[in-house]
Amino acid sequence: MVEPPAESGSTAQAPPAPAPPPAAFAPPAAPGAAPAPAPNILRDLRTKLFKLLELPEIDDVPIRHILLSGFTRPDKYEPAEETFAVGTPRTTPPLAQVATEWPRPRVYWHILLGTLLVYFLLRLGFTSFENINFLPGTLVVGAFLVPLAVVVFFFEMNTPKNVSVYQVGKMLLFGGTLGLIATLVIADLIRGSGTGELVPALLTGVIEETGKLTALLLIAGNARYPWILNGLLFGAAVGAGFAGFESSGYAFVDLFGSGDLSNISLRAFLAPFGHVIWTGMIGAALWKVRGKRPFEFGMLLHPTVVKRWLVAVILHGLWDTRILHTTLPIQQIIIGLVGWLLIFAILKEGLSQVAAESKAGAAPPAPA
Repeated sequence: MVEPPAESGSTAQAPPAPAPPPAAFAPPAAPGAAPAPAPNILRDLRTKLFKLLELPEIDDVPIRHILLSGFTRPDKYEPAEETFAVGTPRTTPPLAQVATEWPRPRVYWHILLGTLLVYFLLRLGFTSFENINFLPGTLVVGAFLVPLAVVVFFFEMNTPKNVSVYQVGKMLLFGGTLGLIATLVIADLIRGSGTGELVPALLTGVIEETGKLTALLLIAGNARYPWILNGLLFGAAVGAGFAGFESSGYAFVDLFGSGDLSNISLRAFLAPFGHVIWTGMIGAALWKVRGKRPFEFGMLLHPTVVKRWLVAVILHGLWDTRILHTTLPIQQIIIGLVGWLLIFAILKEGLSQVAAESKAGAAPPAPA
């Protein structure tokens, strides 16, 4: 029971407060021992997933530094054109000159902001001036502007600089189209795909991820591209082409069905979280297994390829499943962030591969 305070002017002294009870005995911590970290369920799940997929941890990956390099002053000015002047036999640097630290991609921001401006100008011409001639450009640029920027990001992250813009463009356009055709063929063989419910959505993931993997076989046998980062780039290019053509088709149908262009804006916003990174995961896995060996179809059944293909399928299926009943794309953003955690682990894996090869090439030969 708490006693009331003494009245004002009283000379009585309050009794001293009782001494606190002695603390319970605890043995002293061992010298240099750190306190046990609090349990973190999400971190534990991430660790288990990375271990299952044989991916490195990403605690030391400078994600913010990588993504926001375009807004910082470069140490050395380099024209944007120089970024794309690589990848031919004459312009591919020797392995000893390849940077092994984390790149600072910048040009992809220029591509994104530039094409975004073009899109708004085209849309202005179509909506404000009611000029139908602006419609095709609005649909195409709106569908491809974000996927293209993400591909440029992976192009800049490809530190061996052994892939040309021509090869990327071929995989984006021809590979993306072939992926769509292969998807239609597989969909005729596997019935029951759809969206909304989990099982049909997972079947959609199986069909589309297999179709895009088929397109990667166009270049899987080329010995000039042995790196994990190459496979990640080619996979992203196929996924970007697939996403761009798919989005423009949906936008066309929606426009003439409801007269609404909002679908293409939403799909552009979500583009970095979907097809581009899903196919990139699969491409990186296939190139990791292939390495410098000739391609064999049996590599498609290697556990590394199968597991990462399965992860892409699951992410794709969850994306198409209606879990959160909200009009906001919260579910898709969460799924996309999980995908990007995997992508940064793959980037670290790819850079480590290049660094190890560069170090081995620079090391003196072992004595006989």
